[in-house]
Amino acid sequence: MGEDERLWEVEDQRRRLDELTAREGESKEAPLRRDVRSLGRLLGEVLKEQAGATLFDAVEELRGLTTGQREAARAGDADGRADLMARAEALVRGLNVTESYHLTKAFAIYFELTNLAETNHRKRRRRAAEVTGGEPQAGTFRGTLQRMRDAGITLDGALEFLRRIEVVPVFTAHPTEVARRTVLFKRGRIAEELERLDRLPLSDRRARESAERISAEITALWQTDEVRRRQPTVRDEIKMGLDYYPACLVATLPEVYEEMADAFRDVYGCTLRAGEQPRVVRFGSWIGGDRDGNPFVTPNCTRDALLMAREVILDFYAAAVAELHERLSASAKQARVSDALVAALETYQETFPQARAKADARAAQELYRRFLTFVLRRLRASREPGAGAGGYARAAEFADDLRRLRDSVAAGEGERVARLLLDPLLRQVGTFGFHLHTLDVRQHARVHTRAVEELARGAQIEGGETGGRGDGETERQGNGEKRGQGDEETGRRGDGETEAGELLSPSPRLPVSPSSTLPHAPSPETAAGS
Repeated sequence: MGEDERLWEVEDQRRRLDELTAREGESKEAPLRRDVRSLGRLLGEVLKEQAGATLFDAVEELRGLTTGQREAARAGDADGRADLMARAEALVRGLNVTESYHLTKAFAIYFELTNLAETNHRKRRRRAAEVTGGEPQAGTFRGTLQRMRDAGITLDGALEFLRRIEVVPVFTAHPTEVARRTVLFKRGRIAEELERLDRLPLSDRRARESAERISAEITALWQTDEVRRRQPTVRDEIKMGLDYYPACLVATLPEVYEEMADAFRDVYGCTLRAGEQPRVVRFGSWIGGDRDGNPFVTPNCTRDALLMAREVILDFYAAAVAELHERLSASAKQARVSDALVAALETYQETFPQARAKADARAAQELYRRFLTFVLRRLRASREPGAGAGGYARAAEFADDLRRLRDSVAAGEGERVARLLLDPLLRQVGTFGFHLHTLDVRQHARVHTRAVEELARGAQIEGGETGGRGDGETERQGNGEKRGQGDEETGRRGDGETEAGELLSPSPRLPVSPSSTLPHAPSPETAAGS
């Protein structure tokens, strides 16, 4: 295969490694150029297969003309730039509707692929910085702490600043976000293949396999409608927002704190244990609670949003506990088990006799696995609406069980196991709880005003401070935010009783279960963290 026919195949593994780890010069950009070039070639092949050579030729001609006019502009060649732009415009004007659509779609996919390549390159550059050392990259934890130390800020000062930081990314169903879930998943699979292609040594067979998978995803993108054929429902928007959590956010969150701990060790020479790091990030959402911005959001939508978020995080925890069940195979004959865990296990065996048979199927000495059988049973019970048969009432109870398990594993000469298997899950529970994220319930100020007025009338309050709020600050803010909007835009129905009823309807309450017969009943302080 000639050089011009190669995609990601490697001729010189050492040279490829040097490119992937280069900190400066042309070499550091070579992987990005290779990705963009290879993705473009794969897209070209797909275009010829799916729409014919005529479309491919039009795409290549237009790309060449626009690239040429950009280079002419850089060179100060105004006449040459104008000529190239005129030719590009003539090409586009000569297309019919179908050809225009196909041309637009081809370039849209090309730019999507380029964005994926650039994102992968940013991650590649961060890995290169970690491998080669030297000055940390600006904006990283290590780089920021280095600047703080150079400015004279002590370790205690840096930790105090950290305790005062809370980052809260908030999801919203923005009207300009039109990408479909299926398209997002396809992009994600292409991104995964690009990362695999950076793993050396890379054989020609693996390179060709990844190229084939990427080609298949590009073909699927071409054959997929870019936008939905129907307007997405509020439930669709909720599901789309939740899709990001399990793999992208929940699973990777512990890595953020691990990177932070590594940065403190490198810069300040301080080892931070998992429990010593303050929580610096949590998540929020408007989707399903934004009654101000979306007239189709009802109290039932808000209830669904809360329940669906709860199901997502409980399913994640159940999978994590199932994995712990497989990996924590220590025997009480080989490692000491704490009295606290033994006592909790005995209580569970008495409380859940039906689950005991499954736990007893394990070897009698595998106490951690037996204990986790009951933990998993309680998690699953917590997921069922209205469940009261032993489910966890709040996340703090689940965290207590995990800490009891972690303390026992560590005390039995298994600190490394506890740190690697249990600390990440404890961090996730401390961040996401059983709610996953906070949900903002937003309502237009006019609706609040009408509801308050209705309450005032119901209580036979005439005038006074409460009754005089109709033109107060709350409504003025609402008018300022929504100036010029009519009833349809604000979602008002023109029915004061309906508005007040929706505003004042009970907040969705999720099922809890009694904990009086279980190994622990959380204190008010513990429960506050749920």
